[in-house]
Amino acid sequence: MTPEARLQALFADETPPPRDLAFEAEVARRVAARRAVLRVAALLPLAVAVAALLWAVRPYLAGLTFPAAAVPAMTAGGLAMVGALMLVWMSGRFSAA
Repeated sequence: MTPEARLQALFADETPPPRDLAFEAEVARRVAARRAVLRVAALLPLAVAVAALLWAVRPYLAGLTFPAAAVPAMTAGGLAMVGALMLVWMSGRFSAA
């Protein structure tokens, strides 16, 4: 047996198995889908709480009247506030990972 053959025999047990890229891609897809479902499921109680709060304050909000010119500005402000809160929440979620 030649020295090269001895080295090949010695290192034969340590060679990594071939990679199956299709299998790895499928596993990654399933992991991502599961994480997405779990994230939506985690947000469900928050959505229910917000819906209940809005339902509770609905009679009060129905009695308010706003000038027509203020409605677009209030809508834009509300959307900006929701966007800012989501950015703060998402940055806190991703910084821990």
